[in-house]
Amino acid sequence: MEKPYLLNNYKLDEFALKKVFLHNLNELYPVLLHLAESLPNLAQATCFGDLQNIIEQLSMEVNNQIIITYDIYTQLREIPAGPQNFADECIIQAKIPVFADELMDNLSKDLLIIFFLQKIIAVKRSYFYILKSIANCLHSTNIKEYLQYCFNECEDNIKLFQLVAKEYAESNINNFLK
Repeated sequence: MEKPYLLNNYKLDEFALKKVFLHNLNELYPVLLHLAESLPNLAQATCFGDLQNIIEQLSMEVNNQIIITYDIYTQLREIPAGPQNFADECIIQAKIPVFADELMDNLSKDLLIIFFLQKIIAVKRSYFYILKSIANCLHSTNIKEYLQYCFNECEDNIKLFQLVAKEYAESNINNFLK
């Protein structure tokens, strides 16, 4: 049997959109909580102060995103749910990079942390993008503005960590070896 094509003939009602919205919000919220718990330790694991300061700033932004996300739950008269599936569990259990090789230089250790954070920020950005797109259909300007703010923070963080990674990659490695 041939599957039908959308062709703007099918639309989700507001209840179905809210259900999809909440599903994605419930996937994001535990990730934010995990990051809030993990980022201070990750900042301490860095070898250089510049990266530590950036991660501490990121930690403050994540804590703000938790407050915003909880406020969205409150506005929708919902409560946060736990992880919905295995993929969420994997994201939540993402661990601080392990430095198994004690002979690894400080620059390489920090680069592992930078690459790890770039992946996590990309996941957050994707969730905020999806959520703000759905919020537009739910006719909730306040929630959409919250999500746009969080999405913009993620975009800024991605650019910042790209610049930091470039700076580390272009630096004179001999200054970092110890």
